[in-house]
Amino acid sequence: MKTVVLYNPFAPYHTIPLHFLALASVLDKSKYAIKIIDARVEPDVDSAHQQVSELLRTSVCLGVSVITGSSIRDAVAVTRMAKRQSPQVPVVWGGWHPSIYPEQCLREGPADFTVGGQGEHAFRELLDAIKGGAAVDSIAGVSFIRDGVCIKGPDRAMTDVNTFPPHDYGLLDLEKYFQRKRRRQVDFLSSQGCPYRCSFCADPAVYHHRWSSLNADRLLSDVSDILGRYSVEDIHFLDENFFADRKRVIAFSQAIVERGLRFSWAATSRADQIAPLSDDLLAMIARAGLRKVNIGAESGSQDMLDRMKKDTLTEETVISAEKLSRHRINAMFNFIIGLPGEQPSQLRETFRVIRKIKKINPRFGIGLFYFTPYPGTELFEEIVKQGHRLPASLAEWCQVDFDTYAGQWVAAEDRRRIDLFRFYAEMGTQWGTREPFSTVLRGIGSFRIRHDYLRLPIEKQLIISARRAMRGFMSRSIGAQGENQH
Repeated sequence: MKTVVLYNPFAPYHTIPLHFLALASVLDKSKYAIKIIDARVEPDVDSAHQQVSELLRTSVCLGVSVITGSSIRDAVAVTRMAKRQSPQVPVVWGGWHPSIYPEQCLREGPADFTVGGQGEHAFRELLDAIKGGAAVDSIAGVSFIRDGVCIKGPDRAMTDVNTFPPHDYGLLDLEKYFQRKRRRQVDFLSSQGCPYRCSFCADPAVYHHRWSSLNADRLLSDVSDILGRYSVEDIHFLDENFFADRKRVIAFSQAIVERGLRFSWAATSRADQIAPLSDDLLAMIARAGLRKVNIGAESGSQDMLDRMKKDTLTEETVISAEKLSRHRINAMFNFIIGLPGEQPSQLRETFRVIRKIKKINPRFGIGLFYFTPYPGTELFEEIVKQGHRLPASLAEWCQVDFDTYAGQWVAAEDRRRIDLFRFYAEMGTQWGTREPFSTVLRGIGSFRIRHDYLRLPIEKQLIISARRAMRGFMSRSIGAQGENQH
């Protein structure tokens, strides 16, 4: 039996590789043995590469997940290693970046094939063609290079996700993820795509505004199986928008309450989906275990929201915060700042909304992210037309850190103020027991944000100095241990 090796490149977070579980769900297990190597939970990248190397001898292909950003570097490294060791084994890249830039990935990766968009059936058909020596030209969603020319298969129609088998979490060593998450939590994807039109998001370019979700009955069945099979305590729904279908959320929550299932869960939403919910509905959803909602608020300026084609109102963000706080549901509100042309007054409006959220509930999280022109988005094309130079190769894209990237259009003084605001917003909500004096620090951070007091950032300098001293101490301790061993 041939092995399908699926490799998840290194990244500084530990979400479960649901994309690989989705691919594996449709593969014929009588034909293929599926091995998932996740560099994010291995001791180091070299160890992950070594596991791939040992499996290549019996592999029909190596599949690599590629997300725009720093993980591209490891994707290229493992691909080149595989090409040196086993050039006969085809390498298939899938994910966001290959979906948008297939030719770039094929020429620079260097992948043999890319799979774009919804990849379950495309990958299965490609595997069967490779194994059987059949032509791949007409496989929808698959691209490759022949005689120097990039050949792109036709677009693939969206498949109803209810027709796919449940994900087999048994393909992973879940204990590794539980250990890093510090709780028996699994990530779960109950839908694909997104029906909205946000101009900063690449989803429309990949899924073309199409959205498919598990119905409430199927969702409950899959979740119940996971809870019992793996003793899971918490589910983190990583959908682009879990609350896109209100009726589904209500039916799912009611079933949890009626069956007496005991677990907590977190999900994604928009402000215009939470704000209209009645108190009775939110109370019922809270009884069903909803512990946290991640909301893409994006901006406190209505002009900026309209430019982003968010189709929400700024007041809906504040209303959502009030309702979630009233029902003791935690929340994270994410904002995008630093778009070209954003005026200081518009940035101040965002800060004003954030201060309102913090006054409603100081424990609500705030995520401030610099706008990064993601390939395939409307705003990306707009910025290119304005003459701004953006990454144009894999080497340049892997240098982009989506948490800290700020375009050349962000003035130095604006960036300084944004960075201070973000530091104190995080200090006021996200610091836990792992930080010394966390209660005091959270209080200081919350005070500064509520009162818009960013002058004399003494705490920031002290924290940076303390961390440097701690790193130096640890380095000296490790060095002393090494000397003692000799």
